[in-house]
Amino acid sequence: MPRFDRIAEDSATANRHDRITLDERFVALFLPETPLDRVESQELRQIVLYALQQLTPQELKVVEGRYQHKRSPGAVASHLHISKDEVRGLERSALDKLRKPLIEYMET
Repeated sequence: MPRFDRIAEDSATANRHDRITLDERFVALFLPETPLDRVESQELRQIVLYALQQLTPQELKVVEGRYQHKRSPGAVASHLHISKDEVRGLERSALDKLRKPLIEYMET
C-alpha cells in the first residue's frame, strides 16, 4: 500500500513541475487588468504597428524571418538570397526604427 502513496506523491510533484513551466500568458489570465492597462496596451500596439509600417520590405522580411520564424541570420540570408552581413545590417536598421518610437513613448 505505501507504494500507491508514493506514486500519488510522485504524481503531485510532477504536476507541480508542470505548473511551473506554464508560459506567462496563462499566468496573465489570473492578473487583474485595469482600464489603464488596456489603454496602454492598445497604445503600444498602435506604436508598434506604425513602426512596422516604416520598415522597408527587406527590413520587414528580415525581422519576420529572425523573430517570427526564429531563423538564424544565415538561414534568413539564404532564404532572401543576400549575404549574412546584409541581413545583420537590415536587422540593425529595422530594430533601430522599431525602438525609437517605443523609447519616445516610454519617456513621456
